Amino acid sequence: MLNYGLKDKVVLITGTNNPKGIGATMALSFAEQGAKVAMVYKKMDFEYKEELAVGDSLDSYFKALSMDCSEVEAAISKITKSYMIIESDISAEGSIVGIYEKIEEELGKVNILINNAAGYPEQDTIFTISNSDIRNTYDTTVQGTIMMIQEFIKRGYGHSIDDGKSLQERLIDYGKHKRLSENHHYGRIINFSTDSAQIMAGQIAYGSSKAAVEALTRSIAMEVGYLGVTVNTVAPGPTQTGWMNSELVESVLPQIPMARIGTPQDIADTVLFLASDKASWVTGQVIKVSGGHAL
Repeated sequence: MLNYGLKDKVVLITGTNNPKGIGATMALSFAEQGAKVAMVYKKMDFEYKEELAVGDSLDSYFKALSMDCSEVEAAISKITKSYMIIESDISAEGSIVGIYEKIEEELGKVNILINNAAGYPEQDTIFTISNSDIRNTYDTTVQGTIMMIQEFIKRGYGHSIDDGKSLQERLIDYGKHKRLSENHHYGRIINFSTDSAQIMAGQIAYGSSKAAVEALTRSIAMEVGYLGVTVNTVAPGPTQTGWMNSELVESVLPQIPMARIGTPQDIADTVLFLASDKASWVTGQVIKVSGGHAL
């Protein structure tokens, strides 16, 4: 197993209750690296048919997103004791401060923030979308991501940037003199998009919210780079997290140059690299991990 130098780093991952999901796989992967893992999840309110929730299918996927984190906890507890699980809604005002306070009390200051949680409207075409669908999607995917990042920066670096200067003035100061990142040399923010975010017919609220995440990634990377914090987005292609039945897999395969569906571990491996010191000069990037899908 590769050593990414993440031992004792504190990582906060949102969207972790699907045992077959990317969030859960990232949590286990960081735990295997010796990191301290905080998992945040919200039980989603999807309709599904219990009798159809077997194997890989949308009903199975919706059931998993409606569950608590007990299956994931059973897996991570076999790897480490340095973990915690928080059920919370990052779209709710006031919840984010509480999340960070609980983590800091038990595990320490968060070093790595992974914004994996997202809203998923079921009726997401221009013919069916509603105001509440749009609001709920953006409240989690965009607002939640921004506010999680703001609290991360405020708690880890806020005391160093309360100087009343503009971003340009700070960059000039630290370029001429001592860069602040010499003292604060490590911080990682990894957001999540999707490889089809720029054109996602049939999922317009979801796709456009992910395009917004890509845009804010670039902007925030410019704002916090001199603090030693990198900000990147991972954009997965079709990944088997329990939602793709065999017929859907066969229909998607011809669109993937690498000729296979992605696995959550494919995504987690990329995230581990971005969290490591080997990626210390990679920031403001949207990295498609898609086997060539949606190039």
